[in-house]
Amino acid sequence: MVRTKYFRQGVLAAVLMLPFLLTACGGTSGAIDPPPADVEAKMMAAARGEGGAADRAVNPTDAAQQKANMTVYAQDRHGYLAPISYQWSSEDPAVVAQASLEMLVKDGVHQGMLPPGFNATLPKGTSLKVTLKPEQKTALVELSKEFASYDKNDERKVMESIAWTLTSLPNVDQVQLWMDSKRLTEMPVDHTPMDTPLSRQIGINLEKDLSVNYLHSMPVTLYFSSYSEEGKAYFIPVTRLVEPSSDPVRTTLEQMIAGPLDKKSMNMVATKETEINDIAVEGDMLTVDLSDTMFEKGDQVPAELVKAVVLSLTERQGVKKVKLKINGDVDIQGTDKINYSEPVSRPVVNMAWKG
Repeated sequence: MVRTKYFRQGVLAAVLMLPFLLTACGGTSGAIDPPPADVEAKMMAAARGEGGAADRAVNPTDAAQQKANMTVYAQDRHGYLAPISYQWSSEDPAVVAQASLEMLVKDGVHQGMLPPGFNATLPKGTSLKVTLKPEQKTALVELSKEFASYDKNDERKVMESIAWTLTSLPNVDQVQLWMDSKRLTEMPVDHTPMDTPLSRQIGINLEKDLSVNYLHSMPVTLYFSSYSEEGKAYFIPVTRLVEPSSDPVRTTLEQMIAGPLDKKSMNMVATKETEINDIAVEGDMLTVDLSDTMFEKGDQVPAELVKAVVLSLTERQGVKKVKLKINGDVDIQGTDKINYSEPVSRPVVNMAWKG
């Protein structure tokens, strides 16, 4: 049974990994040549039914975040996809879904709303129509022929930005792409197979250490901080392929503590002194006890650390809340002046800012 589980994790990891590994990452991460299209199609089929992303609950901390109802995944100045959240004028999910993808069209009607240093991912001139099927938790996207004009090296980034943008909406777990009234079973430029709908299982900003064998690995999604040219802080999600583990929650925390592979573009959110004391599961809530000699009782804890822990762990299926302890202490005050003593739901991430 264990061997079967690891095999399925390895298959899924291979799907996540191929056909591209993010070329923007430096350091110890590297690219792997893609397999033949038919092989990858079988890998995609094997990964079917693994489950969607965790429910994306929100625990906002101010009035603007309480009204945030749209998140788009745009490309930052380092080449990574990062979420930007907005308070859109309409509460209609169909209107929000349409606007979110229109914002990702280069020189489109909404691209000007992206923060400075962030770029759209879909080709100029692309017209699109998004139809929501809530009963199927699916978004259907009809794309014009201009969609097929992106650079083949950007194919994975295009897939990820569409999938992660639309699955940030309530009741959307997967996305079907259509072009010229035909359902796409592969991407139109570099022919990445899509025999199953897109979902967050494809990962985002993929990376792996050279020591990891991608055929014997599992994915964990981590959040690290970065800064815009204007000095605005924001989070970047990365899906890292790691050695298979029977305790993926602990592995997620360990990888987050280890820090980003691309240290030029992203920052540590925990210190090297941070250790994991205990992890407890109660329903859809995780209680995580971290120790760090840097902090004494009553010290303010970096809000970046708290949010990175919550964002990373709530990417796991079935995890909706995280209760954090530092050195066994549940009374946690963040550097953002927020009391984190109670369980924390997934926060709104990277509220849009102006230059």
